[in-house]
Amino acid sequence: MKALGVAFSARQEGNCLKSLDYCLTALKEKGYKVKLINVYDHQITPCSHCGYECFSSTNEGKTAPCPLQDDVPWIYQMCKQADLILFAIPTYGGHLSSLYMAFGERGQAQFSSWEEFRQGFSSKVNLIIIGNLSSGGDMALHEALSDFYNFEPFPEVLLLSARHWGRNSLKGDLVEEPEIKGRLTQFVDRILSREKEKGGQD
Repeated sequence: MKALGVAFSARQEGNCLKSLDYCLTALKEKGYKVKLINVYDHQITPCSHCGYECFSSTNEGKTAPCPLQDDVPWIYQMCKQADLILFAIPTYGGHLSSLYMAFGERGQAQFSSWEEFRQGFSSKVNLIIIGNLSSGGDMALHEALSDFYNFEPFPEVLLLSARHWGRNSLKGDLVEEPEIKGRLTQFVDRILSREKEKGGQD
């Protein structure tokens, strides 16, 4: 079984990356083969300078590749190959990071059908949102979940606020809090419990 973690922070190493690393270490101890992608090290380009090639089959009856050349297709390919996906997304100005939003909008060119999107992606995703409530962290969480409405299973989610624990989010040391480690452990346990239930239904 493969577990993939993707950190959508503009920072090289912060709460998103460290939270994912903690979770992936726990999954590795459970027998998962884990991989961590830090988008800081990759190129994500928002939809731009195109002719809606991703909708070409609908409009013209033929397919055409996305003209943008970056790392988005590779990241989606890694998602398709994983059995579990964990996204860690920071909150900037009360919204999800623009890196995550750009990644999401580019997804329409990566799947041939809604069923492929569900089976190859959305049914595997779980979310860690890093954001203070006073800065719109809860609203950003709802923003992230809006991509998964009407899809089953719904993602497991965890909202972490540095300010709540008396931490400065810029220091990226939230995971050093024992109670945060506990919440991350519970998050992983919920994911594994759901995966066990899914396995029993097959």
